[in-house]
Amino acid sequence: MSFLNYMRAGAVLSFTAMLLSAPSAFAAQEMCAPPSPTKIKVTPRSAKLQYDVSRSVEDIQSVKIDTVNPHGFDSMSVTQGFMEGQIRMPPAVKLNYRQIPGTRNVCLWYEKIDIKIEIDPQIVLAKEVYADECMRKAVIHHEKKHVTVDRQIVNKYAKILGQKVYADIKARGFSVGPLPVDQAQDTVKRMQNAVFQIVDFQNKRMNLDRQEAQQAIDSLDEYNRVQALCSQFDVKAAMRSAQ
Repeated sequence: MSFLNYMRAGAVLSFTAMLLSAPSAFAAQEMCAPPSPTKIKVTPRSAKLQYDVSRSVEDIQSVKIDTVNPHGFDSMSVTQGFMEGQIRMPPAVKLNYRQIPGTRNVCLWYEKIDIKIEIDPQIVLAKEVYADECMRKAVIHHEKKHVTVDRQIVNKYAKILGQKVYADIKARGFSVGPLPVDQAQDTVKRMQNAVFQIVDFQNKRMNLDRQEAQQAIDSLDEYNRVQALCSQFDVKAAMRSAQ
């Protein structure tokens, strides 16, 4: 086995044990140094912006929106469109190992850590809104602000995540060993989980940051601005005419 490749999945290590005279502890530690620096790669990716205009105003009222409605409790608002999309951080961890000659001990090290931060933005417009040229342009312009924020967040956390993974793994050690063969598999899992925990923690921080940035766009002033651009558009009348 020349390498171990993990993507949130376990694997079984197999070793050939040799019983010869062991080298000194210092020499064994030197042998466990990674043969080359660990490659840490974080890649931000955004899919092409998509549009969904298949649903009516009535249909999209049932969709849960992440941001808080800025209107007061004594007023009702109608959702005319929204941006949706998930940000994912799938990590892949590639480990390698070496058996120390003449012993039943092995060295383990991180060879490559590859993380992609991916977003698939989509703007949903109610059919009645899409049919009105003025409101279509106004709502799309507003929702594109949400898309821009998501892409900024993805770029921001690609840099943060690369720095955090490097710093946290460096603190733990890019390599482990020498350690007995029978401890290797558990150690592999811990090395793997360390990366996943770092990614999960940063993902939680990113989602909070994202929600705050998106909420700033959905202000009452912004809602009023969009509505004022097309004051002649009556969404309720459009709903009635579509029935």
